[in-house]
Amino acid sequence: GMTGILMCAAGLPVCLTRAPKPILHPPPVSKSDIKPVPGVNGLCRKTKKKHLKKSKTPEDVVRRYIQKVKNPPDEDCTICMERLATSSGYEGVLSHRGIKPELVGKLGKCGHMYHLLCLLAMYNNGNKDGSLQCPTCKAIYGEKTGTQPPGKMEFHLIPHSLPGYTDSKTIRSSPHCPPAQGPEHPNPGKKFTARGFPRHCYLPDNEKGRKV
Repeated sequence: GMTGILMCAAGLPVCLTRAPKPILHPPPVSKSDIKPVPGVNGLCRKTKKKHLKKSKTPEDVVRRYIQKVKNPPDEDCTICMERLATSSGYEGVLSHRGIKPELVGKLGKCGHMYHLLCLLAMYNNGNKDGSLQCPTCKAIYGEKTGTQPPGKMEFHLIPHSLPGYTDSKTIRSSPHCPPAQGPEHPNPGKKFTARGFPRHCYLPDNEKGRKV
């Protein structure tokens, strides 16, 4: 470091040493040492992404949660910032059969009103999971599923002990995701990347560890 450079410049002896090797807890194990975890059904827990049924189009989703308003009030649509009594600001940008730019709808639970075309644009810009969220009060209609990719979590038992649990072996869990991002992710077609991925979680092989 800087201290060594200054000592060398002053003519003082400098002892060079290597950085210590990192200590891995627990250390790497061979495949033959990996065993199933007692009390856990199977080696993996799969998660699946809930997709919207093909019969449910974006127009069907919007119509499901709104009630048409025949005489809209003289207020702004908080999505396009145009008056509700006029056409949607998305007129000419979006064109969908059965949804005219002047149609206004009221969300069932919260009662906030928007152009149907604006709600459709908002839905198409989201996860398209069959749910809507009011942009004013954040009320959720339907079930939001997010963009977590389908995958599985594998659990193994390895013959090493964690610090503080010398009497127990170790449960190692590892997540596994698809090789490429889907159309709902930031970079479709590219690999999922994260520092240190794939990451592992270690738990003691005892009652509490298996419960977690």
